[in-house]
Amino acid sequence: MLRRNTATLYLTALATSVLLHCSSSSSEPSKTAADESATMAQTSGVEANSSASGATDAQGGAPSGTQSLDDAQIAAITDAANSAEVEQGRLAQSKAADPRVRSFAAMMVEHHGEARRDQQALSVAKQDSPDSERMSKDADTALSSLQQKTGAEFDRAYIQLQCEEHRKVLQEIDQKLLPAAKDPSLRAYLQELKPKVQEHLAEAERLQKELGSTSSPSASNR
Repeated sequence: MLRRNTATLYLTALATSVLLHCSSSSSEPSKTAADESATMAQTSGVEANSSASGATDAQGGAPSGTQSLDDAQIAAITDAANSAEVEQGRLAQSKAADPRVRSFAAMMVEHHGEARRDQQALSVAKQDSPDSERMSKDADTALSSLQQKTGAEFDRAYIQLQCEEHRKVLQEIDQKLLPAAKDPSLRAYLQELKPKVQEHLAEAERLQKELGSTSSPSASNR
């Protein structure tokens, strides 16, 4: 009888030990799964923050690392563009052989002269930047090259220059100037200037097809 009770107690203790061991083993995976879930949540949060930061950069206009222009630098760029068109237009009025080219040049002098006066009325200070300095230098080089040409060669060179310059100005307005402009009156000025530049480009391209193409006037003289 004593032996039977002893055996029963031994089996009971053994069974209890096995159950406790199994219970302990089954709780560890649950803890690991919870830890993994927490880690994934933290990772997702970091990725979400990174995505939000990228979206903010995209909404800001210029890509990360690109220096944005201020209003004074924007004003210097548009003034340089308008001044170049007026100077080249005056030259074309006196040198162009084709009356269509002279008419186009007169329009450039009138429209870009008016654009310069409109900008001056904004009272936005001008400050040169590498962009405006490069634009002025390129315009001077092109003007010097045009002065060496005559007749039909001058006409074709001048109209091609107008196509090139108006494309560049449109690109500047879309990609740099409008995204960076802060002053409301300056932004309105740029928005009014853009369709006029588009019209000038369309007219220049039409004339270019009629006159025929030539090498860039900023290239070396032949």
